[in-house]
Amino acid sequence: MGKNVLVIEDEPIIAEMISIILEIQGLNVISLSDTGRAREKLHGKEVNLVLLDLNLHGEGGQEFCEYIKGQDDLKHIPVILVSANIDIDQIKEECGANDIIRKPFNIDHFMKKVSHYVETVV
Repeated sequence: MGKNVLVIEDEPIIAEMISIILEIQGLNVISLSDTGRAREKLHGKEVNLVLLDLNLHGEGGQEFCEYIKGQDDLKHIPVILVSANIDIDQIKEECGANDIIRKPFNIDHFMKKVSHYVETVV
């Protein structure tokens, strides 16, 4: 069974690019632009890794990460913040994210981080 990566990114071009990179690596991608539908996917036990933009319309990425890490049935799911926000290191610590990827990113660096987390998921 393939690994499912939930990409939450509200910029369509960036979401498409990330999805293509992940699919080329053989991962299943669920790409959403808002956190509302993302909650359904997470609670449906369909997700092995979350790639989360910080600057989303509506509920922000930091708040959504705090939600994931505060839920007993979700807190085990790795969350990688993907953002150009200059405070990303501090935000990672505050919301409990597992890792960060700074935009713009190098594809090899991006895949090395993603691979680390999908390989550790049971």
